[in-house]
Amino acid sequence: MANEEYLRPDKGVKFSKDNQPSGEAKKAGKRRAKALKDVCSQLVTGKSKEALESLAKYLGLQVDEIDIELALHLKQIQKALNEGDTKAYNSVMDRLKGRPKQEIDHTTKGDKIQDKQFEVKIIPPPQG
Repeated sequence: MANEEYLRPDKGVKFSKDNQPSGEAKKAGKRRAKALKDVCSQLVTGKSKEALESLAKYLGLQVDEIDIELALHLKQIQKALNEGDTKAYNSVMDRLKGRPKQEIDHTTKGDKIQDKQFEVKIIPPPQG
C-alpha cells in the first residue's frame, strides 16, 4: 500500500530535491528489486513447465532452460499473435527493437509547415 502521506494533494510532489527517501528506504527498494529479479530467474516448474514443452521444442530450447522471465516474454508474444492484442504487440516490439523516438514539434505549434515553391524561368541564350 502506498504511503498515504505522499498521496495528499497538499503535499505537492512525491519526491523533490528536499523530499528524498531515506537510506533505509532506498535499501529496502533495492532488496525488493533484487528479490523480484531472483524470482524471475527461477526455472519454470509444474503445469507451466508442461505447457511450455511444445514451445520450447519449437524454439530449439530445453524446457529446463526456460526461466520465468523468458516465459513471461513468450506469453506476451503469444498474446500479441493469437489475440491481436496491440498493446502486447507494442510491448514486444519495444522490447525487441527499442521504443520509437517520440517527436516533439518545437517550432510551428502544430501548424502545418508550408512548402516553399519556386518558379523557374528558362531564358534562352541571346542569338547573335
